[in-house]
Amino acid sequence: MATTSTLTRRPLTMSASGVETKTSADSRTEEVPTSDASARGAEVYSRFRLLAIYDWWVLGIVSSLAWACSVRSFTVPWCRRSIRKGEHLDIGVGTGFCLTRADLTGVKLTLVDLNQDSLDTTKRRLVDQGKAKAEETRCLLHDITRPLPPSCPKFNSVSLYYLLHCMPGPVAAKTAVFAHLKHSMTPDGVISGTSVLGKGVSHNIFGRLIMLWMNGKGWFDNRADNAEDFTEALKEHFHFVETRIEGVVFVWRASNPRV
Repeated sequence: MATTSTLTRRPLTMSASGVETKTSADSRTEEVPTSDASARGAEVYSRFRLLAIYDWWVLGIVSSLAWACSVRSFTVPWCRRSIRKGEHLDIGVGTGFCLTRADLTGVKLTLVDLNQDSLDTTKRRLVDQGKAKAEETRCLLHDITRPLPPSCPKFNSVSLYYLLHCMPGPVAAKTAVFAHLKHSMTPDGVISGTSVLGKGVSHNIFGRLIMLWMNGKGWFDNRADNAEDFTEALKEHFHFVETRIEGVVFVWRASNPRV
């Protein structure tokens, strides 16, 4: 059973980098429970650890050779087709690899992650490449197992790529995020993502070693994750659901939230 720690929340202010942070005029705080497994999954993606080689190692070698799902030839096109004009929410941003290869014309971004380095890296990359304007890109340090702040807009599209397999608990606990995310989406909003499966797929030797290592470290919690449970949850919360398995990766796009 996962133990819990707390995230400290305070009223939102905007830092010099444009990232929303929590500050308070007094010592009162709201303590928000979050699992140690969630904290570990976010901590590994730091500027001086995995984040520095994320594109090359995770999105290049591991995705293609261990998961048999090419990010460049499959995931990026899937992401491009899933982003809608208007408000877009990207959760678990990594390095912003897919976003930097998408057409973001007419798109206003909100980036959500538990790791400050990931938020800073992604925003800087998007701004440097002219994909987004610093003043129009909102960054939120937030645990997605909790509902989004009421100040967030309604989103036309939402993306969660390579995120759910990092979250602790069974599929039912992970897909609970759909139950509150759908209330932050427009009536015709689209949600898409990918997640590495642990059950119902055949991992190669490389993949099994990565699974053993990542689950052992607590950075993954996906040994029991399966496509059937993910699909059932999506159908419960959205009217239109499209799914497939690419290699050992569950891929989905769903739209029109059931609210």
